[in-house]
Amino acid sequence: MITKNFKLSSRHQLFILLILAFCLYANTLFNDYALDDITVLTGNSIVQKGISGIPQILTTGFFHGTIESDFQGGRYRPVVLVIFALEHQFFGTNPIVSHLINLVLFMFLITLLFKLLKTHIFREQHYYLAFITCLFFIVHPIHTEVVANVKSRDELITFLFLLVSGLSFIKYFEKKKYFSLAVGLFCFLLALLTRESAVPFIVIVPLILYFFYKQTIKKSILFSLPLFAVFAIYMVIRIAVVGFSNSVNSDIQNAPFLLATTTQAFATKVFILTKYLSLLVSPYPLSYDYGYNQIPYINVLSVPFFLSSLLLIGLFGYAIFTFTKRSVFSFCIFYFFITIFLFSNFLIDIGAPIAERLLFQPSLALCIVLATLFLKGFTKFKVLASSLMVAVLFLFSTKTISRNFEWKNSESLFLTDVISAPNSIRANLYASDAYAVKAGTETNGKLKNEFLNNAEAFYSFSCKLDPTGSVSKQGTNQLTNFYYNEGNKSFKTGNVEAAILNYKKSLTFNKNNVDAWYNLTKSYLKINDTSNATKAWQMKLKSENNL
Repeated sequence: MITKNFKLSSRHQLFILLILAFCLYANTLFNDYALDDITVLTGNSIVQKGISGIPQILTTGFFHGTIESDFQGGRYRPVVLVIFALEHQFFGTNPIVSHLINLVLFMFLITLLFKLLKTHIFREQHYYLAFITCLFFIVHPIHTEVVANVKSRDELITFLFLLVSGLSFIKYFEKKKYFSLAVGLFCFLLALLTRESAVPFIVIVPLILYFFYKQTIKKSILFSLPLFAVFAIYMVIRIAVVGFSNSVNSDIQNAPFLLATTTQAFATKVFILTKYLSLLVSPYPLSYDYGYNQIPYINVLSVPFFLSSLLLIGLFGYAIFTFTKRSVFSFCIFYFFITIFLFSNFLIDIGAPIAERLLFQPSLALCIVLATLFLKGFTKFKVLASSLMVAVLFLFSTKTISRNFEWKNSESLFLTDVISAPNSIRANLYASDAYAVKAGTETNGKLKNEFLNNAEAFYSFSCKLDPTGSVSKQGTNQLTNFYYNEGNKSFKTGNVEAAILNYKKSLTFNKNNVDAWYNLTKSYLKINDTSNATKAWQMKLKSENNL
């Protein structure tokens, strides 16, 4: 492929990239909806209105159609919700269409990324640097959450808008066409209105100009001033719609540093930055959740904090030392930390210590580093460099394909990832829900009891992991519904004693289940136990007041 006598044309390179992208993610087309797809599509009451819901989407927060109040000061991401509303309007609720759209968007993104790198950023670099960079970007397993999870389409669309904006800005820089500037600014605004991960682009643009267009720091910054103006407009719109408060969340599942001291929180956040790096280098195991207590708190005197600090200081030191030399490695280090820092929990609490989808843009840095190292090694050690590259591409591709299967549906994801994240409260709670659902549909008595035992075991363990007691206080809908339904079946067949046991069991998992208290009252009355019936009725009234 890389010889003096033969070169793949840019068109052929792009063709290979697109075929590879399609092949690696084609199995997602057979997946159902999973995890929080309900938030943006299947369970979003506004999105389900289709086109008629767009005005409400533009004037409310991201979670407005799913829950009563926005999460921690609100999220304003109208563009992606409008796209979901249009999808529902024309295609209804169809997982094949949803996953196909994600796949097409990913392939389109690869096209733009290759063009940006090949034609502009790496125009003076090795002929194959853009191609190999995109190869690594396509196969990297860390991207499976973004492509395989319908909800994460916002990351795809954000990066797409940023790539169009970047291409337009460079065109404006090279040819001074104000139309290109206008397109670039407009696409940046759309990216901001899609997801907050667009914000670092303000710094990335001058970084590209400095490193790859040999501009001075001053000129690079001045060129990016229009981006600040667009960001200001975005903030005005956002504050007008959802405000900018960051309320304290008392739920440990959504506030992973809730119980940490100030020094523990700082040390853990520093460690998490290196955890992100390790996930890029070795994306195994992967999980949809890394919440409390999957990543335990560490102290500033601990070995993990010392090693993490040493690594980060070393990377920053190297980046600064080689900054004036405009080293590609220096650019990659700055690019990675600039794009990930907004979600590092240092500036704002994002509600999770780590999320794989947040590495979608930052991962480009590693892909450039791997491509550069390969090309440097290939000049002296062709066989060794080629062997290593093929091995990495094969391992990453294999993991990507297998990980896509794990995103088949919520059940598959929950039961797989509880193994990858055994100390996560949410992972154990969701695994409990998955087993409870399986028990509710299973006709084989032995399997039914096995699923039920697993559901109760995971729920019990999630309660043990939760020092705040919020899990046990909130209960679990799946287990309480299972026993409630079993109680109804027993009551209908005349087995009132069994019905009472099932209703009482249901209430151990959710003491505010009004229907269970009501049916328990009826059951006690059926056997003339007026004393317990009265107590159950009083609890029913109390539960209604707690709702």
